[in-house]
Amino acid sequence: MSPLATTLRDTLQNETKQFDEMVDLHLDVPWRDFLRAWGELRMADVLKRDEAGAYYIGGAD
Repeated sequence: MSPLATTLRDTLQNETKQFDEMVDLHLDVPWRDFLRAWGELRMADVLKRDEAGAYYIGGAD
């Protein structure tokens, strides 16, 4: 897993975030790189969504 994908994973293990919130946290990253890292999480099949549509991994609130 790339360093960015690991960072995204770590964030979502600690708290729920909408996709746009995740993007806003990484505005310094080229869009292509962000989408590639997000795709890594999707391919790993670890992303879950709460009733409001926010993403999380594991037992995040």
